[in-house]
Amino acid sequence: MAKNVKTQKINLNFFIKMMIVIVIVFCVINTIRLRTTYNDQQKTERDLIQQKIRYQEEIDRIKEELEHEMDGDYIMRIAREKLNYYLPDEILFYSDR
Repeated sequence: MAKNVKTQKINLNFFIKMMIVIVIVFCVINTIRLRTTYNDQQKTERDLIQQKIRYQEEIDRIKEELEHEMDGDYIMRIAREKLNYYLPDEILFYSDR
């Protein structure tokens, strides 16, 4: 009977040690997974902040264009830049660069 109790004690100690090892391994794996997810989220956040800055600059540029006075020079500049218009007496030179 003493041998049976000793065997049960050894089995119980082994079981407890295995459970502790399993919990530690689970915690380590979970920590690594969470850290990887966190790093990915940080990168996504940085990318989105940069995208927001670019969009805000574009919005500011468009607002400035809308608030700009519609004089002849402004209309000519928009016609040249956006519509590729030119004056009849102009000579255009194109570059392959």
